[in-house]
Amino acid sequence: MTEPVALTRHRDVIAAAHDPARFSSRTSRHLHVPNGMDGAEHRAFRDIVERQMTPAIVASLEPMLQATAREVVAALPRDEPIDAVADLGEVFAVRAQCRWLGWPASLETELREWMAENYAAARAADSSRNAVVAAWFDEIVGRQVAAHREADEGAADDATHRLLAERVHDRPLTEDEIVSILRNWTAGDLGSLARCVGVVVHRLAEHPRWQQRVRALAHDATGASAELDAILGECLRLDDPFVANRRVTTCPVTTPSGLALEAGSPVLLDWTAANRDPEVFTARFDPHAHAEHNVVFGAGPHVCPGRDLSYAELRALAVALLQGTDDIALVHDRQPTRHLPPLAGWATLPVVLR
Repeated sequence: MTEPVALTRHRDVIAAAHDPARFSSRTSRHLHVPNGMDGAEHRAFRDIVERQMTPAIVASLEPMLQATAREVVAALPRDEPIDAVADLGEVFAVRAQCRWLGWPASLETELREWMAENYAAARAADSSRNAVVAAWFDEIVGRQVAAHREADEGAADDATHRLLAERVHDRPLTEDEIVSILRNWTAGDLGSLARCVGVVVHRLAEHPRWQQRVRALAHDATGASAELDAILGECLRLDDPFVANRRVTTCPVTTPSGLALEAGSPVLLDWTAANRDPEVFTARFDPHAHAEHNVVFGAGPHVCPGRDLSYAELRALAVALLQGTDDIALVHDRQPTRHLPPLAGWATLPVVLR
């Protein structure tokens, strides 16, 4: 198999992300709704996904996200080491996602077990092991779809019920399409959110000045979400947990920086490298100056539709954590560990909450 060419310059990544005609997202033989689609097909399924994450829906979820965050933070011990990724990020990600999707709390343990095995399979780069992990997750999702179908349709207004009622091209979604969308929301987001939490907590613990600033914002009753979101985005830009996305060229292409690619070339849009391109970003931690060019959540027609929901989740947890503590500190005799490729971010992050 030909090794993909990594696009690392910000201008090359942006150009490719905005040019689906020449940089196709059809890179897998498996169904990926809508990430693995192009053109009108992508737009039709993307519209379905976006209807589940409108500003009104995200706003309606914020009280639940805030309550869930306070609940998770309150349950953590004080003045002794915890793992900010596993004990905070993973617990919050799984619990908030289950409540958003209308899935039972009894599923939380299995989802966390699946996350651990998914990480291990990704590190092992074993296709058969990855297939088993994928099949396990499809079975989890299939169970929840079946349970929602059997329930009274008017019993709940959750994301899974709404998805089951959707139509595309004047027909109901197929079972495979529903499972693919839910897999994208859950399998893609659970680990990602936990890694985002690790990145943010590490930055706040390592840089007391920024921890103090975020703590002040968390206690600002007038609301300071725009500044808080800018700080969260800058944390993720500098330590991007969303490494790359695949594309394949449909014709010969020369990128803005002069890189020539043949038709059929596999390509990686390297978000991590693009987010540190010295042509675009300074070396400083500068939330407002860098926000416009930040590509943590992608760019172009495939930009992450869950961006607003992700910020609402991170904001809720950051506020609960800073309101519920006086200090967050790294544990100096316990070193944090990084995820190994193809993952990014912190695998473990020992901190003390005071």
